[in-house]
Amino acid sequence: MHWAQALVFCGGLIYAAVDDLKTRTVCDIVCIIIAAAGLITISPASLLGALLAALPFYLCAGFGLMGGGDVRLAAAGFVLGFDRVITGFSIMAIALLLASFAMRVIPALRKGASAKQPLVPYFAVAFIPAYFI
Repeated sequence: MHWAQALVFCGGLIYAAVDDLKTRTVCDIVCIIIAAAGLITISPASLLGALLAALPFYLCAGFGLMGGGDVRLAAAGFVLGFDRVITGFSIMAIALLLASFAMRVIPALRKGASAKQPLVPYFAVAFIPAYFI
């Protein structure tokens, strides 16, 4: 783990999460910066991680289930590599299930349960810890 890579990766994900919450868009520059962070410690596992991270999001975007920004942000897999992408997806699934459960149970959150939710904050919540594991 390289400190510059950690700083760029985590900072980019946090910025993208806040921006997605505010504007419901993901800036292209942030995706490029996160992918460039993967060049600091590039390996074959990085390429496999990028493919693994992008494939499910690409398929979901093709069916209209999510936006294209989430697919571009899957470049985070380029930084994480294969093993940590699997860990990140596991953490992301738990976070999504907990948020969905909270939106169904807590009356104040029920209004937002039927609306589309931004996905990038879940990327950040899942992939930042996966980076350090």
